[in-house]
Amino acid sequence: MTGSTRRFGRHHAGRSAADGIVLEVEARIRDENLPAGHRIGTKLELCEEFGVAPATLSEALRVLRARGIVDVRPGPGGGTFVADQSPLIRLAQTVLSLRDTGATVNEVLGVLDALDEAVIRDAAIHRRASDLRDLDALMKKLAKVWHDPAQGIRCNWQLHRRIAEITPNVVLRAFYQNMVDYIELERQTSTVDPQVPTFLSTSEERLRIHYDIVEAIRSQDERAVRAVVLAHRSN
Repeated sequence: MTGSTRRFGRHHAGRSAADGIVLEVEARIRDENLPAGHRIGTKLELCEEFGVAPATLSEALRVLRARGIVDVRPGPGGGTFVADQSPLIRLAQTVLSLRDTGATVNEVLGVLDALDEAVIRDAAIHRRASDLRDLDALMKKLAKVWHDPAQGIRCNWQLHRRIAEITPNVVLRAFYQNMVDYIELERQTSTVDPQVPTFLSTSEERLRIHYDIVEAIRSQDERAVRAVVLAHRSN
């Protein structure tokens, strides 16, 4: 992968240099179908290639390791290598690379709407007291920031991610949470406002629906779950 220097400030406007490195490494592994164990380079080589400081590269490698994209091996013969990814990790990375395919936030929201029923139903079946405490705390926070567009949306997604954490279905959880991460990334980095009218936190009715979601999970009532999913989808 080493070769001519890539300076990401010019090629990834609106992103940090570390984000640019993450995107480049992910794209290179995917586009060139690099196998597990393929050597990408040492930290020194990568710093020179990308034209960044060691701290910037370390941040990018931290993200790539957390996503299961690369392994970093110390010592002689060490460096950064393509990780042996499980099918589940590859699924998550496909979601995170949706931007490259031109997927819109509206399209992702449509898929999330379709998954909400399974996520909320599982949460109602499997929730524990600690889950309910967390959801209540998040709802209290959400109510306080609901009419602040930036904080309201951020807290809204924190709530949805926490609900998805309850399901024991690891595929559903990973897919749902990574799609939420994609929407959040778009919101933070896009130069075009990615919000859609039905998603804006301006309605007291929509805030009430989120209270109802938590109460349906608490009650474990299947009919209440179905009703609140329909209300959330249509409002």
